[in-house]
Amino acid sequence: MFKNILVAIDGSDYSSNAVPTAIEVAKKFQASVYILHVHEHDLGRAGSFPLVTQESADQLVADAIETVRTAGIDAKGEVCIGFIGQIPGRIVEVAKEKDCDLIVMGSRGLSDIAGVFLGSVTHGVIRLAHAAVLVDRSPTLPELAKVGGKEISAAS
Repeated sequence: MFKNILVAIDGSDYSSNAVPTAIEVAKKFQASVYILHVHEHDLGRAGSFPLVTQESADQLVADAIETVRTAGIDAKGEVCIGFIGQIPGRIVEVAKEKDCDLIVMGSRGLSDIAGVFLGSVTHGVIRLAHAAVLVDRSPTLPELAKVGGKEISAAS
């Protein structure tokens, strides 16, 4: 059913939980996984400014790729640039470019109203996506692999 899975991560515990979820789905369907981190930039009058360092963004993706590959699944990934307010569209755009038929994301589990007022990236992706979206709302998972310096588990 699913052949190409995109996992959007941002370094939070909630997004890190999406990695083991994607691993389980990829194992079931023998799918490949594409890790994406949208390196968020804020627009100012003199240009755009990254909100985290490029090195930390690159390491976040590299760690997630390693976690997926350690589970025996083909994985690739990238860091791309996105501006505040445009992150959901950028995730959906990359999913289309990479021919992904499933997008996996984490969520804090806010209500629909709270998500709208807070500008939830997950809500935005759900609205814009051409593919299925799987939202992992599990609490942080404590064991096994590391993604972005955070402990996660492929078992749930």
